[in-house]
Amino acid sequence: MALRCLGASAQVPFAAVTSVSVVVVAGDGALVLADLARGWDLPGGHVQRGETGAEQTARREVWEEVRVRVGVLEPVEVIESDLFGADDLTYMLVFVARVAEFAEWSGGLESAGRVVESAEEFLARYRGGDPVLMRHLVERALAVLGMGIRPADSS
Repeated sequence: MALRCLGASAQVPFAAVTSVSVVVVAGDGALVLADLARGWDLPGGHVQRGETGAEQTARREVWEEVRVRVGVLEPVEVIESDLFGADDLTYMLVFVARVAEFAEWSGGLESAGRVVESAEEFLARYRGGDPVLMRHLVERALAVLGMGIRPADSS
């Protein structure tokens, strides 16, 4: 399987979008992350039947996994996948959004918890899929918001 980044402005049919992730940014610039089976990761997941757009999926996944309401969703990246073959390309969409509201954590069906930590701390311990791709996504997301990655606290 090959993944190819097409850029934030790539236009793809929603019917071919399989999943959506969100780089959720708190007021201080830290990331809000979900405690998933694969470790700490960006909130996100698969499009569900009946959803009519990527923003709907994004907002649902963020709520389910980290109990946060987000503001404006800005596109970060469109990732093309040939998992099902070159004639059946699918797409993963990545957005960035600032936290609008933190709800009380009440446990979730989708994650075991949430953490708020700096982008650099997250990237230093990220053990999911592709660390190089994750760094690209986080750096690009923060750039969309006019921010950069700050070094992890060394204390």
